[in-house]
Amino acid sequence: MEIILEVKKISKEFPGVKALDNVSIEVKKGEIHAVVGENGAGKSTLMKILGGQLMLDSGEIYIHGQKTKITGIQSSIGHGISVIYQEFNLVPELSVAENIFLTRLPTGMKVLNIGKLNKMTTELLEKLKININPTTIIRELSVSEQQMIEIAKAISYNAEILIMDEPTAALSNKEVIQLFDLIRDLKEQGKTIIYVSHRLKEIFEITDTLTVLRDGKHVLTIPTAETTEDELVRNMVGRDISNYYHLDEIKKHDVSQEMLRIENLTKEGVFNDISFTLHKGEILGVGGLMGCKREEIVRAIFGLERFDSGQILMEGKPFETISPITAMKKKIAYLSEDRKNAGVLSLMSVSDNITISILKKLCHKLGFYLDVPQEKKLSSHYSEDLDIRFTSMRQKLFSLSGGNQQKVILARALATECEVLILLEPTRGIDVGVKSEIYKLLYTLAAKGIAILVVTSEMTELITICDRVIVIHQGAITGELVKDENSPANLNEENLMQCATGNKSLFYKAGESA
Repeated sequence: MEIILEVKKISKEFPGVKALDNVSIEVKKGEIHAVVGENGAGKSTLMKILGGQLMLDSGEIYIHGQKTKITGIQSSIGHGISVIYQEFNLVPELSVAENIFLTRLPTGMKVLNIGKLNKMTTELLEKLKININPTTIIRELSVSEQQMIEIAKAISYNAEILIMDEPTAALSNKEVIQLFDLIRDLKEQGKTIIYVSHRLKEIFEITDTLTVLRDGKHVLTIPTAETTEDELVRNMVGRDISNYYHLDEIKKHDVSQEMLRIENLTKEGVFNDISFTLHKGEILGVGGLMGCKREEIVRAIFGLERFDSGQILMEGKPFETISPITAMKKKIAYLSEDRKNAGVLSLMSVSDNITISILKKLCHKLGFYLDVPQEKKLSSHYSEDLDIRFTSMRQKLFSLSGGNQQKVILARALATECEVLILLEPTRGIDVGVKSEIYKLLYTLAAKGIAILVVTSEMTELITICDRVIVIHQGAITGELVKDENSPANLNEENLMQCATGNKSLFYKAGESA
C-alpha cells in the first residue's frame, strides 16, 4: 500500500520543553491511522505542524514520496491536508453553504451567486451522505451536525488527508455511530484519516493502525488488531496502570451528613421537578445522553442559569439568592466542561490561575497589594498535591498540556476551601494516565469530606468513581442508581442506558433485592 504521508526525524522545542524529539511516522493511503499518547506526548504539536500552525525546528515531511515544506495553513491545505480541531471553526450566524465555502464564495459581477453556492454545497453533502440543508444557519445545528459540516468543509478543499482531533469529545453514542459511518465512507473513497483520541475503545473500533507517542518520542506504530487495550496503555504511559480503575485502597468518608439538597427545581421547557441530595464525602454522578439538560440543571444550581421554581439548600438552609457569588460564599466550587473558553486563563501564569479566586485573601491586611510569598507558598502547595507539571510558577498556562491545565483549574477550586465541588466533564480530552490521577484525587477529596457532583458523558467514568448516579432524560430524573449488585437499580451500563433513553425508570430503595 502506498505511503501517502511520511514524517522523518521531526523535532520541535518550546522554552523549557522538547515537544517532539526525532519523531518518524509513516501513514498509508486509505487507512484510518490513530495517533495516541498522554497529554504532553506531542500529538497536538505534530498535528499543528502538519496543519501549518507551527513550523518544525528540524526534520522532513514527504507527501506521495515528494519532500514537502509546509509553511502555513494555506500551504497545508494546498498539499491536501485538512485539520478538524476539537473546537469548531464555524461562523454561527452564517449558513452551512457560506461556512463551507467561506473563502471561495462564487460570485458574478461582484455579487454572491447564492444559487451556485447552494448547488455546490448540495452536491458535496450528497456525496458525503450528509442530510443537512445548505441554507440552515450553523447555530441551529446540533454539535454532531456541526462536526459533519467541519468534515464537509475539509473535503471541499479536495483534502486527501484528514486529521481529526478528538472528534467525538462532545458527541452522544448515537452521534458517534453516525460519525463512524461517515469516516468509513471517506475511507472507501480513498481518503486517509489521522485520528487523534483518548477514547481507547474508539481506537480499537475504527482504526487500522496506531502510533504511540510518549514524552515527544515515537514509541511504536502497529496494526491496531495486533495489540490490546492494556498493552496500549502501558506503551502510552511507560508503566503498568492496569489498576487505574481500582480505587478501593482509599478509605471512604462517612456519607450520612447532607450537604446540598435540591427540591423540585424547575425551568419551564428545560427541566422539571428535579430533586436530589448530595452528602458530605459522597461522589454523586449526573448521567444522561447529550441534550438531556443535565448541564442546564447544574448550571442553575451554581446560579449560572435562572430557574422558575424550587429551592436549593446548603446544610439544610435555603439560598436567599441564587448566583455564582452566593454559591461561592456557600463554599461551592464549579468547573466548566469548556476548559478553553470558560476555565483557563491561558495568557496568565500557573500561579495566577490557581489564586485568581482568592486574591482578596492574599492581600496584605494594611494595604491593597498582593502578598507574593504567600501566593507562591499556596500555589506550590496545591501544585505538589495535584502533581501539576511545569517548569516555573510563572509559566504561561497555554504552554501546559491539557491534563495539567485541568489540574490547575481544579487547584483553583480547592484553593477556595470549597465543601461542595461541581465538575462538568472533568476528564474530557485527558489521557488515561492523567485520568487515573484525577480519579484518585477525587476519591481522596471525598475521603476528606468534600461533597462532589460529577456530570459526565462517559458511562465507564460514572460506574468507576461514583457512589450514586442520578440519570436525566428530557429534563427529568428517570433513575437513581447505586453500587449494589443485589438491587434492580444497580449501577451498570445497561441500567444507565435504559434510564438515559427513557425506556425504564429505576430508583434505588435501601434493602431491596433483585
